[in-house]
Amino acid sequence: MKKIVFLFALVSLTSLIAQETEVKTGPVIENFGKVYQVENPDLLLKSATEYKVIFDIYTDNSKDNSINPLLNTVARYLNMHAQQGILLENMKVVVILHGAATKSALSDEGFQELYKIDNPNNKLIEDLKNATVELFVCGQSYLANGFNLKDKSQNVKLALSALTALVEYQRNGYQIINFN
Repeated sequence: MKKIVFLFALVSLTSLIAQETEVKTGPVIENFGKVYQVENPDLLLKSATEYKVIFDIYTDNSKDNSINPLLNTVARYLNMHAQQGILLENMKVVVILHGAATKSALSDEGFQELYKIDNPNNKLIEDLKNATVELFVCGQSYLANGFNLKDKSQNVKLALSALTALVEYQRNGYQIINFN
C-alpha cells in the first residue's frame, strides 16, 4: 500500500511540475500573445539585428467569434522576442489580411451588421498598430467578400491586393511568415 501511495504522489508531483511552465504576455502586447517560457533554447534571435517580417494571413480558424489565432501569433512574435531582449524598434512587422481573414479588418459597426457582435479582433488590431505593426487588408479579397469600404477598421490600411503587399515588402527585404 505504501508503494502505491508513493507512486501516486510521484506521478502527481511530476504532473504538477509539468503544468508549472510559465506563460506570460507582454512586454509589447499586454493582453494578447501569451508566450511559453523556454529555458535555455539553442536558437535565439540576435538582439542587435533588425528583423523585417510580413505575416501573410489568409485564414481564420477562430471559434465562437473569438479572435483570429493567426493575428494573435503576431502578438506572440513581438512578445516572445521582446522577452528575449529584441528591441521593438528592431522588429519591423507588417500584416496582410486576405481571403477568409479579411473579416478581421472590419470595424465594429461593419462586423456588427454582418455577425451581430463587435469585431473580436479590433482590440488586438489596435494594440498591434500601437506597437508599430503595419496592418493591411487585400482590396481584392475585401471587395470580393462583399464588404463595404466604409466598414473597414481605421487601424487597417487598404492594399490594392495581397499580392501587391507581399511583392512590395519582400522587395524591401521583409521575410514572409506564412502560418496558414
